[in-house]
Amino acid sequence: MSYVRFNRHQIFDREWMGYHFETLRAVEDFYMEQDESWFNEVYNMLCGVWDGYLYTDILESAKQLGLPTHILQRIANTIRFIETNVNK
Repeated sequence: MSYVRFNRHQIFDREWMGYHFETLRAVEDFYMEQDESWFNEVYNMLCGVWDGYLYTDILESAKQLGLPTHILQRIANTIRFIETNVNK
């Protein structure tokens, strides 16, 4: 599992903090609706964003877990945002 380090405090403003929080909440809600635990590899990788870790296989792992398209799109948007803004 590889990752990219970034400074979340530099690139995440209030809007992106809220966006990422909503993504985490969407994952939690998805699993609660199925009466399953959301504590899995993808949720852990998403939490890593708060600490400045972007795991390179997060989107593929989310697809393999069968997360819905709207959550996959949110994850893809976050990846694109971080990759665009890292090392600026």
